[in-house]
Amino acid sequence: MRKIGNIRKRYLTRERLMLIVEYLVSPSKQRQWTESTRRDWEVFLADYTGNIERLYRELRYQVFAPAPFKIFEKKEGEKIRRIYASYPREQIVDLLLTDCLEYVFTEKKRLIPSNCYGSIKGKGQHAMRRKIIRMVRGRKDLHVYKGDTRKYYPTMDHDYLKRILRTHIKDQWMLWLCDLTIDRMTEGKGVALGLPSSNILGHVYHSEIDRTIIKDYGFKHYYRFCDDKFIISEDKNYLHTGARVMRDLVENAGQHIKEDWRVLNCAHQQFDCLGALINSKTARLRSASRRTMERRMLKIQLSPYKPMECLRAWSGMKGSLRDLNVEGLLRLWKDRYAEFFRRIGCDMRQLRRERIARRKHKRLERILTNAVDCRTVKIPFDEPIHAKEEAA
Repeated sequence: MRKIGNIRKRYLTRERLMLIVEYLVSPSKQRQWTESTRRDWEVFLADYTGNIERLYRELRYQVFAPAPFKIFEKKEGEKIRRIYASYPREQIVDLLLTDCLEYVFTEKKRLIPSNCYGSIKGKGQHAMRRKIIRMVRGRKDLHVYKGDTRKYYPTMDHDYLKRILRTHIKDQWMLWLCDLTIDRMTEGKGVALGLPSSNILGHVYHSEIDRTIIKDYGFKHYYRFCDDKFIISEDKNYLHTGARVMRDLVENAGQHIKEDWRVLNCAHQQFDCLGALINSKTARLRSASRRTMERRMLKIQLSPYKPMECLRAWSGMKGSLRDLNVEGLLRLWKDRYAEFFRRIGCDMRQLRRERIARRKHKRLERILTNAVDCRTVKIPFDEPIHAKEEAA
């Protein structure tokens, strides 16, 4: 197996570090800053050139020592996640490592299968959800295995991850940088949730399991979003075999599958796919999601009439509704959420009146534009009028 080298010469340059800083201080990133983050970046940018030069030399001679994490907890639904934030120097180094890892594992080695999603450009949760919906819609002979890894990022074994990295990377400088990032988490387990490099490291950690499931066991319709796994097949018994294989492979990697894994019939049973219920004709919004969409809808209501945006917000979908069969869903919600649809109906009628008025205005404008102004019409005579009057 060919290993990738010469990564330091390709990626460790002053120009790349400056480009990373420009990206991290862009307006879109600054909107997510806290006051503490803003103060840290003001100190770093006060001596911009000197800090870049010092950071470049520390990375080149492998004497860079990262500062401790800033740890805070974030509540997502019923879960409480521990998020790790870094100072500007550590953020720059982590983004540099992310570029190197993507170069090795996505450009050169292409180790991550095409049916793996999550933190990959163009392959977010909505793309994966649309893929699964198109596959199971209208099919009565398909079954789905759905499983999830318990505490995916906090339970990654460092020795297992380092072995995979050394199997594919020859450059000693990059291996030093990977070990420096991984060893920031104590007790030999886990990667920091919230760093860009954690996403690509999570895919690398699961890459051998993905290849075994796809190539050795022949599961063509296998999909993974970070720690969520889906296998679609016509043979229910074969899916149970796949569930046992998945459990053994994940345990060999030092992790465990949650006990709530299931094998479902697509025609008769619902299953949750990244926050949305598949088989949506009988879907119902969760209470927390419904309250969130109500607040979003009220904000949209304060703006000029935008009924379709309200409808998208209420349905909990981002972007277009064209990939879902929502007729039965809307019919069901009209009974449960009559007040919302009454508002939507008022907005629709108002919008219809505005469109009719706009069409009338456009028609009148078109008539006036095409009309001939008599004051600008040339008189169809060869000689001017005043000459005819003088001759008379």
